[in-house]
Amino acid sequence: MKRMRCLVLLLAVLLSACGGGMEEPEEGLVLWYCTGAEESHGPALSAQPYAGEADPEALLAALLAGPVQEDLYSPFPRGVALQSCTWDEERPGVLLVDLSEQYGALADISLSLADYAIALTLSQADGVEGVEITARGHSVSYRSHQLLSAQEAVLWDNLAQAQKTLDNPADSR
Repeated sequence: MKRMRCLVLLLAVLLSACGGGMEEPEEGLVLWYCTGAEESHGPALSAQPYAGEADPEALLAALLAGPVQEDLYSPFPRGVALQSCTWDEERPGVLLVDLSEQYGALADISLSLADYAIALTLSQADGVEGVEITARGHSVSYRSHQLLSAQEAVLWDNLAQAQKTLDNPADSR
């Protein structure tokens, strides 16, 4: 449990903006991609508008095709392809996504960013409450948990502000 909290906290810190809030899209479907935050100290993921179908396979196909906005980049290794996308018959609301073996090469923050780009994108499809991602049918063993949801991702800077207050209590007065 402690390891899980640490991972969620780490993900929250990495996904939250340090200098300004990342706003969630107002309306319509979006695809989530990486922003290059390591250079700008901003949000690690950002949304690109999407005008296609809202079904999971269409969303995944568009996401894997890559961004059209110049300031975004794909978190997926070159050559990653969708193998299957099916509903889990035993767990309503859970979508099982199987990607090609290249996805299995991701680790650490690269894996977290790719996982949550998928989870955030697919959470817009009707009925999707959680996503379980595999690479050629195999779960990533070093992921702290297999079932991912959009609610786990922190997309605003409240955590960064709270940490700043802890670091400099005089600034909060």
